[in-house]
Amino acid sequence: MIKTDRQTPAPFFSIVIPTLNEEKFLPRLLGDISKQTMKEFEVIHVDGCSTDATCAKAAEFTKIMSQKSITVEKRNVGHQRNIGGRHARGEWVLFMDADNRLKRSFLSQLKLKLESKPQTDVFTCLMDTSKASATMKNLIQLCNVILMATSKIRPLAAGALIGIRRSHLSDLEFNCEVKMSEDHQFVEAAVKKGLTFTVFSQPRYFFSMRRFEKEGSLKLFISYARGGAILLAGPKFKRFLPDYVMAGGTMYEEVNSIRGLLPSMRDIISVTTKSQQQRMQMSLARFLQLINDI
Repeated sequence: MIKTDRQTPAPFFSIVIPTLNEEKFLPRLLGDISKQTMKEFEVIHVDGCSTDATCAKAAEFTKIMSQKSITVEKRNVGHQRNIGGRHARGEWVLFMDADNRLKRSFLSQLKLKLESKPQTDVFTCLMDTSKASATMKNLIQLCNVILMATSKIRPLAAGALIGIRRSHLSDLEFNCEVKMSEDHQFVEAAVKKGLTFTVFSQPRYFFSMRRFEKEGSLKLFISYARGGAILLAGPKFKRFLPDYVMAGGTMYEEVNSIRGLLPSMRDIISVTTKSQQQRMQMSLARFLQLINDI
């Protein structure tokens, strides 16, 4: 384990960032964090044995802000988030992806939002569209609509940004046995425990669209939508959630496509009962109605 830190007393936020070969994107996010107008935070960077300069790049920021870097052998985003959460000292733990970008006022605005909604236990934020291309802007807006709509029936949140009170992490963690939708399952488990989930419309963060650009926006969106439908249908359908190789930043440089990412709807329907099929259809119909009402 490599640990470097310059701690500040009693941080309000503990920002946990799991990485794997993110030498290009992590410095950009850390640069944004170091320039935040609010300084009551610590950064916990959990690396999965990167083979590039990710850790060296992260170490450069320990001179200007409170940050520690931890290296773990297990390359699993859920495991890395859990490790970071155990080392957190802040009142709130904020899980972020390495390719996020933040405005300078993001943390200060977020603190004000949390103080104005003290009932909140778990939260996410909508994504900023201001720097996206025309095509991606429409896609991000659609994702935001879906986040708001599902919050009314079965809360979902992208792992790119999930916040939770640190006190709740004593009996709640990310599922390390799955490699997709562990973020949605985390939020779902929190709500089942009686925690209050909130989607903040402001402040917004910049979500990286590199996966959509690499795979093709329509193809990947359909894949995510299908995965979301599986989650909405209930716990019995979770076995159909897909698996894919965790290659970190190198995936966008070396892998042309991810084949067999998700099972086909025919595969799912063939092994379900008529009542399960009806339940899935009802969930999808309710979801579409909520979208239309917004």
